[in-house]
Amino acid sequence: MSFKDVNLSFMKKLLFILAISVLVLQGCSKPSESPDASVPTGSARPELASYNYLVELPAHIQQALITVDNSPATNPITNNGATLGRVLFYDKNLSLNRTVSCGSCHKQAAAFDDDVALSKGFANARTTRNSMSLLNIRFYKSGRMFWDERVPTVEKQALQPIQNPLEMGLTLTELESRVKSLTYYPDLFQKAFGSPVIDSVRIAKALAQFERSIVSYQSKYDKVKQGLETFTAAESRGEQIFLTAPNPGPGGGGIACAGCHTPPMFITSTPAGGFAFPLESGINGQNRFKSGSLRNIATRKFLFHAGTIADLNAMFTGPQPVPAHGVPPQDVAAMIAFLNTLTDTAITQDPKYSDPFR
Repeated sequence: MSFKDVNLSFMKKLLFILAISVLVLQGCSKPSESPDASVPTGSARPELASYNYLVELPAHIQQALITVDNSPATNPITNNGATLGRVLFYDKNLSLNRTVSCGSCHKQAAAFDDDVALSKGFANARTTRNSMSLLNIRFYKSGRMFWDERVPTVEKQALQPIQNPLEMGLTLTELESRVKSLTYYPDLFQKAFGSPVIDSVRIAKALAQFERSIVSYQSKYDKVKQGLETFTAAESRGEQIFLTAPNPGPGGGGIACAGCHTPPMFITSTPAGGFAFPLESGINGQNRFKSGSLRNIATRKFLFHAGTIADLNAMFTGPQPVPAHGVPPQDVAAMIAFLNTLTDTAITQDPKYSDPFR
């Protein structure tokens, strides 16, 4: 056998071995491991199930919603719209370096608040304000968002953090490009809006639908109002104080807590006044700030726009209690007992509000 024949035989065997190796490797690989150039390295596809965002709220809440709902007729909540909004809310691809999402500063486990005084943005820089809880924002009648109420609607609010240079750092053009590049979005936009067209207006609408769907209605307070449970003596006393007793404001006198935090959602779109906090002076420089919902207040940390009040107890008894929230010492325990009944643990665990990328 000549050298040429030996070489040819060797090459045939080598090619046969390589072919077998390729087939074996292909057989072992999983379909989900096939590369997708449109999905950035390190990202994942959302895992979605069918959830109902159009729940039937208890009568005492539904009655309030009729008069204060800030949902525009042009953007009602739908299951497909809120589902798309949920994906956008948790998608870290919507930040400049793909490290943070809306859900990074509005954590479900923290009642869609943050667990630090000032949140970290995409480059680890701190924000200038405390993250505000998104619970029950649908019940803020005026619809104005942020501590200083600088935008008129939830839809306008939804795009602001994405464009903020400290928070998520994208332009609207970059945002649209990012979302268009991800292959899981066209179908979601098709279901939500009837076509796969992707733009910032639709992104804002979907985010707003998801945010408005976050309504607390399964606390002890709600069960009492439905006749399913009863308050303890301390809780009942606390409710009475909350509803009727005027708290001593900075200049004396004052109004009941319910004046700014109206039941059953413990929110009103009349901004509270008389608070001198660092960093800024609020709405029109008047030391007035938006009043958020008190739902889940007992489990939330770092309260008010600067995050300077550590928790609910510190609001009343801390080294620097908020003046307008002053409650006589003999009433503090009852007030805190009542506010604890506003805690809804179901909403902080409900999978339809959770991160679909986990």
